[in-house]
Amino acid sequence: MKKLLGLMLAVMMVLSISLPIASLAEEPVTITFFDKNSGVRTFDDPVAKTLEERTGIKLELISPSGNPGEKLSLMLAGLNYPDIILMDRSSDIVNQYIEADALVNLSDYLDQMPNVVAMYGDTLNKTRYSDGNNYYLSNWYGYDPDPVNGFICRYDYMIELVGKERADSAEPFTWSEFKGLLNQFREAHPDTNHALVISEPSSGSINGTFAGMNSLYPYYVHDGKLFFAVRDPAFLDAIHQMNEMYREGILDPEWTSNNQELRNQKLSNPGVFAFAGAYWDPWTPSATLLASENENAEYLSYKVVPDDATTFELPLSGRSSLGWDAIAITKNCKNVEAAVKFIDYCASQEGQDLLLWGIQGQDWDFVDGVRTPIGDIVARYQADPSNVVDQTGITKWTWFVKNDVHPDDGTTSRIWFNEKDRSATYAYQNLTDGYYDSAEFANLEPAGSTIEALMYQGVIDVFDQYYPRMVNAATEEQCDALYAEMVSAMESAGMEDIESYMTDLYFARLALWGLEPVAMK
Repeated sequence: MKKLLGLMLAVMMVLSISLPIASLAEEPVTITFFDKNSGVRTFDDPVAKTLEERTGIKLELISPSGNPGEKLSLMLAGLNYPDIILMDRSSDIVNQYIEADALVNLSDYLDQMPNVVAMYGDTLNKTRYSDGNNYYLSNWYGYDPDPVNGFICRYDYMIELVGKERADSAEPFTWSEFKGLLNQFREAHPDTNHALVISEPSSGSINGTFAGMNSLYPYYVHDGKLFFAVRDPAFLDAIHQMNEMYREGILDPEWTSNNQELRNQKLSNPGVFAFAGAYWDPWTPSATLLASENENAEYLSYKVVPDDATTFELPLSGRSSLGWDAIAITKNCKNVEAAVKFIDYCASQEGQDLLLWGIQGQDWDFVDGVRTPIGDIVARYQADPSNVVDQTGITKWTWFVKNDVHPDDGTTSRIWFNEKDRSATYAYQNLTDGYYDSAEFANLEPAGSTIEALMYQGVIDVFDQYYPRMVNAATEEQCDALYAEMVSAMESAGMEDIESYMTDLYFARLALWGLEPVAMK
């Protein structure tokens, strides 16, 4: 009986010790997250599960169904926004949330986010609000080394016209040389209707490839003032080139209506030689042509420079180091410390490797100190990117992304770019010189429903009306007359007042950042 009583007391003692420990086990904290880019994807892939395990935080995604911008506005109006929101950084919606006192001041928590401070560096200084505080963190921040715009030409046609050695060379073509190739192509393929395809115009700007070839920046900075790009003498040079292509029948006459679907249909046609735009835009047509035509029927990147160019390092495209998105914690978050912990982990190098490279030991591992994909994962992605991303979770959730290479081994931030296909290889070979940080020009435009914002929109509306008319003019003289008419109409709409407004903002920003203008002429 004594032995039995002793055993029972021992069991009770064990239970008295173990039960409180079990009761103190922490339950995962649930954080609600609205990501305007997430679509209808579910957060249940291997990367998502590993992220929850490592942070102890369960993520509940709020679907951005419909128009994400409208949904963000409705959530703000109803004060029913979730714990964390990801929105378009260049949109006025960011300022609306800040001015409504809907966002947590992250400056008060930076001492709890050592990884954010280390990774973001000076970007935190550049994303401060006018009161000097940080209310969001940029996504896709830092200088982006990836190429974008160029003349993307059918490789088999290039070999046919200039020979394989020249087609493989990194030497740029002059504008006259390239125009000659376009005419040679038409002579060799008389059944084609057009040799050059471009996408439909974006509001307030001209085709990026022609702009870059002529060293055009988003705004013209001259004599201590900032002006709309139409004031830059090089603007008319770019319009003349496009107009010349149109008048000679080289440019697709339907260019103003070329949305993504129609553009891809045309580029999949054997009768097209080149596309002016981002090097990745013709990936789908290239896949179609490679399967139906021949092994070289693929769109590859080439640089074209003006005939009088003294350097090949042209500003082919601006890439803002401030990023595309803004990610913020809202005042509705009941566990800010948990949200801060989640953010700091995602922003860390380990967190970035999980989101953008996958699970170490499963998707990649270190080989001789270098991050190396395991097996054929990159090849599978190149063959079927959408399904592989969904299955693995790699780059499915792109949060707090830093555009850079790994400082320890020089590998790319995303696993998919570790092994370049031919399209990426030619883009990096031919299009990497001349990119600049366009952060100084970001968000200068007046927003909201202010008088300045209405005037600005009126100026842009005039530009959008005249841009296609100048390109499609019957003669160069008519093109010039339309240009003069456009500038006059933009001035009548208030262009000078808006330029004055943006000039003050621009130079105040540079003074705050301690920078000199990048585009002073």
